[in-house]
Amino acid sequence: MSSAEQKPYRRGFMREYFLWLFKTATLIVLLLVGVPLFLAAVVTGIQASEATTGAKDGKVVAVVELVGAIMDSKDVVAQLYKSAHDDKVAGIVLRVDSPGGAVGPSQEVYEAVKKLKLFKPIIVSMGGVAASGGLYASMGATKVYANSGTITGSIGVIMQFPNFEKIADTVGFKMVTVKSGKLKDVGNPFRPISEAESVYLQETIDAAQEQFVAAVADGRGIDATKVREFADGRIFTGLKAKELGIVDEIGGLYDAARMIFEINKSPLAEDEVPKLVYPGDKFGRFKDLIAWTGITSLDTQVSRLFQSGGLYSTFPQ
Repeated sequence: MSSAEQKPYRRGFMREYFLWLFKTATLIVLLLVGVPLFLAAVVTGIQASEATTGAKDGKVVAVVELVGAIMDSKDVVAQLYKSAHDDKVAGIVLRVDSPGGAVGPSQEVYEAVKKLKLFKPIIVSMGGVAASGGLYASMGATKVYANSGTITGSIGVIMQFPNFEKIADTVGFKMVTVKSGKLKDVGNPFRPISEAESVYLQETIDAAQEQFVAAVADGRGIDATKVREFADGRIFTGLKAKELGIVDEIGGLYDAARMIFEINKSPLAEDEVPKLVYPGDKFGRFKDLIAWTGITSLDTQVSRLFQSGGLYSTFPQ
């Protein structure tokens, strides 16, 4: 084999060698550090799932987190019910940091909070954003806390449909629809919406909006006529929300937790910090440990490298 013919072979061999070396080194690091951490995960996971073990009855506050777009309420509702029936839990803080989501799941959280607050105080603590469905879900609480700069409000319902009719005509595409009823394909993006369909959809949106207004009015004790004055989709700060009566107090997570003991007529001392447990985060302490060791960063880099298929491109060709 000539020298010229050997060059591509050598480059390929070197790539395979460095790849093997990289994988071996990574495996050694993960075995040396990952196995002990995995064992720690098992322990901390068990500890977290039994977070109230050893605690005196009514001495801890469960923090249930409603974070991100609200598309499914199953886990949050399950955590609310579990915490409400735990004798060691004094009350629940529903930590809301959500811009909203689907109507149904938001209503389900609202209804669960409204029912369960009869067993134990449920205080909402609004984070950075608690708007639209995030606000809806909060309205059934015993009390609502927000930071002065929390973005909340957005009381309204929206439905949007794209229309590709012109694009389809341009490229010569046509959608053929066979339907059982005249309203079965409402929102079909390949044809204009009819006046009757527009009226039908508006009625549906208005009905959902009235449910939202009723939840705010009933949950916060505000006249529905007053709620309609600002239920036009606008957002407002936590301070403005307090002025409108949607928010009860300005404060953070620990302020909300302390209020639970006030309501239970067993107030904490001024220098006493409420004990918080997070029933939805079984591996919270383990994740903190992972972040501290920097393994998350390594794992992320390796994952990106292999998923992109770019491992070979990182070496000279």
